[in-house]
Amino acid sequence: MAAKPATGPTRTRALVRAAAGVSALALTGQLMLVAAIPILTRLYSPEDFGIFTIYLSIVNIVGAIAGLRFSTSLYVVEDRAHALVALKLTLVAVCFTTSVVLTAGYLLSDVVPARLQHLTYLVPIGMAAVGVADAMNCWCLRFNHMRDFGMGRLILPASMAVLQVSFGLAHLGDGAMIQAHILSQAVLIAFLCVRLLKWEDIRRIAQAPWGSVAATARREYKFPLFELPSALAGFAIINLPAIFIGSLFGTAFAGHFGVAARLVTGPVTLIALPLSNVFVAEASKDFDRHHLLGTACGLLVVAAGLIVLPVLGLGFISPYVVVPLLGESWIPTGQIMGALALMCAAQALSTPIQEVPTLFRRQELRLLVDLVRAVFVFGPLLIGAHLGLDPLQVIYMMAAGGATGYALGIIVALFLLNGPGGARTSGAPINGPV
Repeated sequence: MAAKPATGPTRTRALVRAAAGVSALALTGQLMLVAAIPILTRLYSPEDFGIFTIYLSIVNIVGAIAGLRFSTSLYVVEDRAHALVALKLTLVAVCFTTSVVLTAGYLLSDVVPARLQHLTYLVPIGMAAVGVADAMNCWCLRFNHMRDFGMGRLILPASMAVLQVSFGLAHLGDGAMIQAHILSQAVLIAFLCVRLLKWEDIRRIAQAPWGSVAATARREYKFPLFELPSALAGFAIINLPAIFIGSLFGTAFAGHFGVAARLVTGPVTLIALPLSNVFVAEASKDFDRHHLLGTACGLLVVAAGLIVLPVLGLGFISPYVVVPLLGESWIPTGQIMGALALMCAAQALSTPIQEVPTLFRRQELRLLVDLVRAVFVFGPLLIGAHLGLDPLQVIYMMAAGGATGYALGIIVALFLLNGPGGARTSGAPINGPV
């Protein structure tokens, strides 16, 4: 006799346990990363952090589109057979886009500053690693492997912290922080592949008919058509400011910005992203709008209490605690943290329900929201720099614009959840056995 699905209080308790478990594992990993910062700031210079921040910003942007967003189609596939075909499509897309970026890096190598030359081949490697890791994380959420997903949230930051400290102590040179990032991604991918995929799954991926892969790509065309530019805009909002700041005010200031962003956005990574992941997993089990709206409101309350208030408090005290924490040379970092607190607080509220447009197959609406948010972020940044304003003033203007953009995203997500019904699952036909 089939077991009845959990409902009411039982389901709510299960959801809370899942969110708490993922958040606890992510918390442990991020605390290790944050705890390593006082050590890293004494092993690496602001310029070293600046180069790593520029690399990480580029990789976060191109890595988000490495799979042409076909990885997010895993959220809405009908079953495991269709998921294996979608995973093969994603891996093919990662190989293609990585090759394009590698070729572009080679062609542009003559115009890249000498100290950044090594990024022309390290960025494509990091991009491929992020793309594959993203696909495996989407697999976790689709098939409710929440513990494995949570372990990944622990393994990635913990391994990167250990490797960056070890490489710094060994004096491995300017690229040590970047190499540690790539190796930590490899550790995560190896863990998830061992946990999630059997040899039979790997065989079925390899033998999946190319006709089925092409059919999946045609059916899920909205993901590269709308999700791709939307993801590009979304990740650009988070990562391009560091690149612009580095180009406008120097790599040292980019290093200060990178450390400040890591400290202030920590709570978003610790709690808000796991809440978003749990929301997606919940929607994969039951797409009842009333239930999802209640879940979304509950997650917003949790995010407000656990993230928004602490982030705003951190922004207030950061100028006073940064010197004893990081050292005298990092004073600008505390000032930047105060500026970023407002935008990160709004981001924390938006993150738990950021996938709502995708779940409703309204990728075009998500694209519009992300493009408007990009204007709110980069407009003040570029205008302030053009007017010759102080870097901190420019960052304050950018943060205010970003907070407005994230507020718009919250409004759109809640509007969709309040709307009339609609389905979200689909699957492309599979031509032949897999």
